[in-house]
Amino acid sequence: MTVNDVEISVVIPSYNSRGGLARSVDSALKQTFQNIEIIVIDDNDPDTEARRNTEAIMEAFQDNPKVRYLKHEKNKNGAAARNTGIRAAKGKYIAFLDDDDEWSPEKLERQHAYIQNHAGYDCVYCLLSLNGKKEYNIPFEDNAIVPLFLNRTKMYTSSLMFTKESLIAIGGFDESFRRHQDYELLVKFFSKGYKICCLREVLTIIRGLGGNRPSIEDFALLKERFLDVFSSVINDIDAKNPGMKNKIVAANFAVVWDSAISKKKFAFANSILKKYFFVSPIAFISQIMFIYRGRLSRKFFK
Repeated sequence: MTVNDVEISVVIPSYNSRGGLARSVDSALKQTFQNIEIIVIDDNDPDTEARRNTEAIMEAFQDNPKVRYLKHEKNKNGAAARNTGIRAAKGKYIAFLDDDDEWSPEKLERQHAYIQNHAGYDCVYCLLSLNGKKEYNIPFEDNAIVPLFLNRTKMYTSSLMFTKESLIAIGGFDESFRRHQDYELLVKFFSKGYKICCLREVLTIIRGLGGNRPSIEDFALLKERFLDVFSSVINDIDAKNPGMKNKIVAANFAVVWDSAISKKKFAFANSILKKYFFVSPIAFISQIMFIYRGRLSRKFFK
């Protein structure tokens, strides 16, 4: 296989040896669509146990011509690792896969065929399962920036496949975002007029092994920064749909409130409720209902 043969580049960032990397690479190699390359970006600091563990895992793939293993000279973050993958990619399309997730064997084949048959779209995502349970999802297509801001989308990074051209045009990921990187990327994507389509099949498996989660205080700060960075975009949306800004703010902090409740940080949850509930009570309650609908769906439906 030469670089000119590559249609899809699979970008897998890896950090802290979370336990699923070999399985993730295997699931990419087992795709029925074989016109691919797999780029693993090791974002661990050198001379760490995590780097040594990752190197040991990747030894099993060193003779596979489809697999490329790149190492950062120091830990940067997931956004930087994905940007390294974008720059190195030779494919027309780029599919992201986190190192604790995996794909159904036909995922890339089905997505490639779908986007090829839907002219005018530069990204396709699929439905997913969380630890064997189908994730509650409302499929969105075209420009989904409003439901994205309202936290109604389930466009997980590992479910997304973009044209490389669109990723380059929007500048890739903002490396200053250590979390909400997928949201940040998609806001830029939609703001530039690009469109997304949805393949309504469960083809991505989220294992939920994940790394350390931020404290509830840091999560609130993350939401504040996210809304601040994109305040001009939100203001433009509000100008076209008066009241939408308040709905966006309330919906985002309803997620923070729920996280605080889940962590039994009741005093913090109460402070969030007092500050943001009356910004848009309907949006706040609707977001909580959306969250719990998803939990019930995962509990009772496979």
